[in-house]
Amino acid sequence: MTEFADRVFVINKQPGPTSFDVVEAFRRGARIRKVGHTGTLDPLAGGVLILCSGKATRAVEHFMDLSKTYEFEIRLGVGTTTLDAEGDVTEDVACPDLNERDVRAVAESFLGECVLEPPAYSAIKRNGKRLYELARAGEVPRVEGRRVNIYAFDVKRVELPGVSCRVTCSRGTYVRSLARDFATKLGLPAHIRNLVRTAIGRFRIEEGYSSDLVVAGDLSGLQGLTIADALDFLPGFVINQTAQRGLMNGVLPGFSDVLETIGVPDDDSAIRLLDQSGQLLAIGKRGEGAARDRLKCVDSYRLFADNGRP
Repeated sequence: MTEFADRVFVINKQPGPTSFDVVEAFRRGARIRKVGHTGTLDPLAGGVLILCSGKATRAVEHFMDLSKTYEFEIRLGVGTTTLDAEGDVTEDVACPDLNERDVRAVAESFLGECVLEPPAYSAIKRNGKRLYELARAGEVPRVEGRRVNIYAFDVKRVELPGVSCRVTCSRGTYVRSLARDFATKLGLPAHIRNLVRTAIGRFRIEEGYSSDLVVAGDLSGLQGLTIADALDFLPGFVINQTAQRGLMNGVLPGFSDVLETIGVPDDDSAIRLLDQSGQLLAIGKRGEGAARDRLKCVDSYRLFADNGRP
């Protein structure tokens, strides 16, 4: 078994390669076929990219649900086709002498739930094709706006025509769309530059292993987290041995089988099911209806422990 199997890795992606390029390079270097990532970064963007290998790919969705923090610059007055520096210029107007207080007030107006329309140049699929493929073919695809949450929108510095920002947001937020709508409220076109994802949940860019090394085939300094350690942000239930044996045979544990609760689970949160040594057995959820007093494991929460099945 390779040292890179069934692990979670924090990568610091450098601008240039696609997220898929990094996955493919890791797959070759680690000699592992089953590898996934937890959220695409544009080629020009850098920052935290979480890779999961082997059984850890079953946990991808839980990392995708974590909040994400980005730092970037909004270049006011110049709009582009892609809403970043890679696209063709569509508008170029002089940026007026904006009041910094007004700029900060616009940023604050996005806090909470809002609806953002994803960019035409994005990886969203329509009729089996990526939107960026349709856009490059001359179509102007539009998609319905998505409800997202903006937890923080901090204006770090205003040096017109540039506005440096830090945003913490929910899954599904396109920073390029946020910057576009921010500029629209100021009456200007815009695009973003120097986009860096500095955090996904508790995982920080400072922990990341450089994608340059991964692409070069050098994994000598790369250390991964076990699935249990990587998912320690989820609340946990330690279950007794009888429930553990039952779980391996498809019998769902009840709350009477719980020896210890770690964290504060709510009605909708995923829950780690652990043995008494801390090994992760499965991810579950609270039952519904008549099964409210039991835990449940559904298709998307597959067993992580080796139960002898293929």
